[in-house]
Amino acid sequence: MRLRDIRPWGPRDRVRPLDQSQLADAAEAALPGELIRLECELVFRRATETAQVAVATARAAITEAGGQVVSEARHVDFDYHALLIDLPGEEVARIAALQDNSLAGLDPILSIMPQSRSATIEPGEGEQADALEQPELNEQPVVAIFDAVPQQSHPWIANWLSVSDPQDLEALAVGPRVHGTAMASIVVHGDRNVVSRPIGRKLYFRALMYAPASDPFGNSRERFVDDRLVIDLMVEAVRTMREEGHDQIVAVNLSLGDPNKQYSGRVSAWARAIDYLSFRYDVLFIISSGNVGGSLQLDDYQHADNFRASTDASRKSALLRALDVVKADRRLLAPAESVNALSVGAWHRDSLDALPLPNGRYVGFPECDMPNVSSALGHGHKSAVKPDVLFPGGREHLILAPVNQPVNVSPNARGTRFGGIRVAAPSLPGQAQDYSAWTLGSSASAAYATHTAHLIYEVLEQEYGDVFAALPNSQKAVLLKALLAHPATWNTSDAFIIATKFPVQVNWDQMRREVSRHLGYGFVWPPDALSCAADRATLWAAGRLLPEEAVEYRLPVPNDFSGTAELRSVRATLAWFSPTRPGHQSYRASKLRVIPLSDNVKSAVGVAPAVEPPWTQTEAGTLIHRRWSGQAFGHLAAGSSISLQIQREKDQGPALDDAIPYGFAVTVTMEDNPAIYDEVLSRVAVRPRSRVQV
Repeated sequence: MRLRDIRPWGPRDRVRPLDQSQLADAAEAALPGELIRLECELVFRRATETAQVAVATARAAITEAGGQVVSEARHVDFDYHALLIDLPGEEVARIAALQDNSLAGLDPILSIMPQSRSATIEPGEGEQADALEQPELNEQPVVAIFDAVPQQSHPWIANWLSVSDPQDLEALAVGPRVHGTAMASIVVHGDRNVVSRPIGRKLYFRALMYAPASDPFGNSRERFVDDRLVIDLMVEAVRTMREEGHDQIVAVNLSLGDPNKQYSGRVSAWARAIDYLSFRYDVLFIISSGNVGGSLQLDDYQHADNFRASTDASRKSALLRALDVVKADRRLLAPAESVNALSVGAWHRDSLDALPLPNGRYVGFPECDMPNVSSALGHGHKSAVKPDVLFPGGREHLILAPVNQPVNVSPNARGTRFGGIRVAAPSLPGQAQDYSAWTLGSSASAAYATHTAHLIYEVLEQEYGDVFAALPNSQKAVLLKALLAHPATWNTSDAFIIATKFPVQVNWDQMRREVSRHLGYGFVWPPDALSCAADRATLWAAGRLLPEEAVEYRLPVPNDFSGTAELRSVRATLAWFSPTRPGHQSYRASKLRVIPLSDNVKSAVGVAPAVEPPWTQTEAGTLIHRRWSGQAFGHLAAGSSISLQIQREKDQGPALDDAIPYGFAVTVTMEDNPAIYDEVLSRVAVRPRSRVQV
């Protein structure tokens, strides 16, 4: 018996429940004769002739249904063939009803969905921007932003931007240019709530979206152009970037996500494109995990008065339980599930002074490091750790609905002086001044991570000169990926999550997986990714591994690891880019590993494994972050070192000839011991140029 004999692939496989609901709403709202724009992905057929027959069949059915094809895209590199189509409301209603005689019943079609869009931030409170000194910049960009047309004249970003706009979206951008302006501001400056060093190079900015005119209610959502598939646009943007001569760019900020495409077990076409482009063009995509709004029902509280009278501890536990109930509806937005990208969630943190909140607003997780309530949750493909890390995304407060029973709370979607990352903002209507505003969410977090990546690049360039400059782009990109994630830690939030979700202890791996669903590998405070300190030293390496090859690094162990029983730790982070196999169960084609420390080595150093995601989960992606810590006396002789080995496992699927680029970072720490950095420095061959601890 064949699966086809049990139940053939049909309409309910081609239209996801979320898409089905949206298509039904669109059909109901359509006027007579109005066409609705949809995306239709075809079953990928590698043979050109077979693909042509399939697309001809689909085109004929679309025409017969009274529709038309707007655009077609086919990319054999990541198994993508799709049509952008217009259909009458009646046909869309049949698709939403999962009728066999609709397009949803057509054999060549894999999926039908609403047109891709991106959820962009709403403008927050604004105030006049302060003056800013304009430094001299290196004209060659190493970082890019793909986003909506920015306000190029804003003094906080004007000197840094090198804008590419081949579609002339500038002419269409007549509404408030909020998102691109804000993201450019964060990538250049970080959070303007604090005075910090901006990046020292030009920034390549590719316009992908534009702000249309505001509607009668004053709303304007930045959007992609209507007549292009977003996947085609993304591929073109990367290729154009290289064709324009920007061959030193190694990181791209993509603070975009499609709310119509939450990850549901199948890697989206957008994520497949990102994975291909990462490996093919040697570029690290830093992607926002996505924001998922909507209210949460707190079943612990029947009335608002009960909620107000409750304790902070009770409220934050009730909030986490409410999130757990709806976690399936708050998953990553495409393309954040990309296996090669660094996916970044929003940490409930910023640099604003805490102010008393207005009535009816509350801190979601007081006295506890947690993501913003709206920050999308993991996991990624094959339960890989996603989002990878959490960067500051502004303090998002909750708004209490005073009459709902049980109690409902909603995340505040706009940054204010009570919480947010301060950014450049477009001028207010009728005003000529340049403004700043506060923004919230994972878009800001990804931009903050990109800002940090740029500063890391500059530090490595300054301190290591030709040693770093001579690395190929692929190794620079994965090294930045490793160093961005390297400081990540759960702090003590894992204990809160486990105690709340599992009042009765269950399987240890299951509990840690649930922690990583919220926290990924952990929180990263940007300054921690940029510097060492007297009591810690970070070492880095980059290289390439051929099939089933391994490399060994010797890590100097400070003598005080054996001389005292103070808290010490070793952490190691490995990042790489993998080719992919779309359509295969083993989507990721290459796997690297950090061989765990043996029991003898852990005893000799005085450490034990720290609480972290289970190894089966950490090894499902292309970023591995391992930590060991303890307070036991070690027993190594003075001047000793330990071995850390990276190996490339047997390729998943047919063997690959490609050498896989990797970046590796290791840190040794002994808290409050000022001799650690200098001792490790004296025992390495390649040293930073300055005595500044970087």
